[in-house]
Amino acid sequence: MRYDIVLVLYNSTGWLPGCIAALAGAQYNTSQLNIVLVDNASTDDTLKVAEELGQKYPVFGGYTIYQNKKNKGFGAACNFGAAQGSAPYLFFLNVDTEVEPDVFTELDKGILQNPGAGGFECRQLPYELGHHINPVTLETPWASGAAFVLPRAVFKKVGGFDPHIFMYCEDVDLSWRVWATGRPLLYLPHAVVNHYVLKRESSGTSELREYAGTQLGKLLLAYKYGSFGQVLKANKLYLQVLKNPQHFANVRKVLAKNYLKHFVKLWPFWFWRWGNRQLFKNAPAVLNQPQFAPERGREILEKRIENGPKISVVVRTCSRPQVLRQTLLSLTHQTYNNFEVIVVEDGPDTSSAMIEQEFAGLGVRYFASGTHVGRGKNGNRGLAEAAGEYLNFLDDDDYFYPDHLELMAQKAMQNPEADLILGCAMVMKVDVTSKKPYTYTTKELYPMRFDRVDIFTMCQLCQIPIQSAMFKKSLYQQRGGLQEGIEGNEDWAMWLSFLAVAKRINPKHIDIHRATSIFLLPASAQEEQQRNEKYAIYNEAFYADPSIKFTVSLQDMRGYFDDMIADMRHLQNTGEMTRYLQEQANRAKEDTRSKKQ
Repeated sequence: MRYDIVLVLYNSTGWLPGCIAALAGAQYNTSQLNIVLVDNASTDDTLKVAEELGQKYPVFGGYTIYQNKKNKGFGAACNFGAAQGSAPYLFFLNVDTEVEPDVFTELDKGILQNPGAGGFECRQLPYELGHHINPVTLETPWASGAAFVLPRAVFKKVGGFDPHIFMYCEDVDLSWRVWATGRPLLYLPHAVVNHYVLKRESSGTSELREYAGTQLGKLLLAYKYGSFGQVLKANKLYLQVLKNPQHFANVRKVLAKNYLKHFVKLWPFWFWRWGNRQLFKNAPAVLNQPQFAPERGREILEKRIENGPKISVVVRTCSRPQVLRQTLLSLTHQTYNNFEVIVVEDGPDTSSAMIEQEFAGLGVRYFASGTHVGRGKNGNRGLAEAAGEYLNFLDDDDYFYPDHLELMAQKAMQNPEADLILGCAMVMKVDVTSKKPYTYTTKELYPMRFDRVDIFTMCQLCQIPIQSAMFKKSLYQQRGGLQEGIEGNEDWAMWLSFLAVAKRINPKHIDIHRATSIFLLPASAQEEQQRNEKYAIYNEAFYADPSIKFTVSLQDMRGYFDDMIADMRHLQNTGEMTRYLQEQANRAKEDTRSKKQ
């Protein structure tokens, strides 16, 4: 396939050689790549370096340099660059990147497999972006402009980037308009671009610019897509950020300056909807629903890990192959290769035919108990059958993001002595709309905010979603697995038993601060009550079990109190306290409203 690769330059002498060299070294017919360089009035030797690189790498189908007399911003420069080519696909790429050799092969695969897609987002390493994607379909609510591929026809149809957005959120805006055409955006986990600026050490200037620019961008998007009430809410939120910003030098001064200037800039955004009624009507700018693209955090992956220690993923299921299908689909997208899948069914065989027909490539080992044996015993059968050095549960209504196993493997390889590795998860509250096929509506999506995990906190509440932890098989062999004979809290008992002896990377905290899995819960207050009542049946037996009783010292309690105060101070210093308290208040209101209904 032919690609026009648009690179916007601005004082880019340090990054441009590596970027062009990586493109020239791609494992691809590079004559199909047309390089379009648009310089935004650089004041260093960027143009000279760009010309020299064109002579050094005469392998491309085209290599053209254009110069703007002034810095027109990222979006406007991208629009100009796109207009200079004719390839059917546009690849907008930041200059501070280096593509992996197989990136175009993976892009070709994604394009051929998804002909109706409106665009594709590449995976960025070593410090990947944190916005949520659908782990089953790989649909992404917005694609990063640092590594964004679109069909030229779609780009032209939606009018390209909005030139009125100088930088930050211009990719979100373009993504929403692509979605408005009825064509989804997809994330391609195997099309990798190394984006080094995300890892670069700095004085904080670039982080401040990104933080302030993003706040302004979100406000301007509210004018473009929101109702009058949503615009007022966006202004209120901006002023709250201005009052309690994240901790950067001169941050309030920059935020205040941007806010005053936005009154001059807002009019093109406010009036856009009247000239683009259909796009405005269909744009999925769900400004009042944070689950549209919630942050799941960031975690550095030093290098791609495809083969490391063998991991056994144990999937528990019970007579619902339609539900199981989506969980297995999330496993097909894993960026890590050395894992096996063991499906254990509590009852008769209802899933083997579906697995054989649809998931032959996963090499699933399937076991059905024949009769109902219970959640604990069924899960332990899977642990006993596992051949991996490490074990990880994944129930049939939960999902792994594509990077889950790779990030777990990285921690295991960095800390080979650790036999319990803890991650975190997103909570997705859903209303099931159909069982055949299995479909649901997402009502709420947010990260679980558990950080401190030790015996003291775990005795109060189970803080380890079953799919978010990986442990060595030797730990299971030493301490046993899930508690049998109870249909609730069976994993809580196992985690407490593990914590009593486990070698951990950090004895108090989680190890991976990026949510790499999704934990599904019912959104309906009635269903949630039924679920809690079901668990309550087994609470008495669980609390009375002498094998899971622990002594907590006064020193432990004091340590917990000190850590809690330190966490509160950290939230306050980073400007996150107000937002955190508001989230908790909103959640409490929503819970109260649901119970009344």
